[in-house]
Amino acid sequence: MNHQKIENVFNLKPSERYGFLVRKVADFEQIFLISDKNGDYVTCSNGETECIPVWPEMEFANEFLNSDWIDHNVVRVELSPFLEWLDKLELENYLIGAFPNRVFDAIVIKPSEMKSHLIFECEQYE
Repeated sequence: MNHQKIENVFNLKPSERYGFLVRKVADFEQIFLISDKNGDYVTCSNGETECIPVWPEMEFANEFLNSDWIDHNVVRVELSPFLEWLDKLELENYLIGAFPNRVFDAIVIKPSEMKSHLIFECEQYE
């Protein structure tokens, strides 16, 4: 993916990036997160709730492997286990930071809502 595409997509409104995320994840059946050296996924806090940031493609997540997360890795997660994991995250009161850009502007959504959107989008491919 070229740098200009990354910039163009990061500059979309959060709702447009969310739609991009849902379509890409449903199409390729994978999603990308960032983990530390222990394998724990990174979280961001909005002051009240912990959010787990997710990206539709590795290249977007790679843009965050700097400063605070320089010793971290981008991890690809298959869609099926991710959907199951969303149930657990809901029980633990996490939120999903869907496709943040470089200033962490993102749609913050309940895991159950994201799961519903992904399942609906996947059904469009059947």
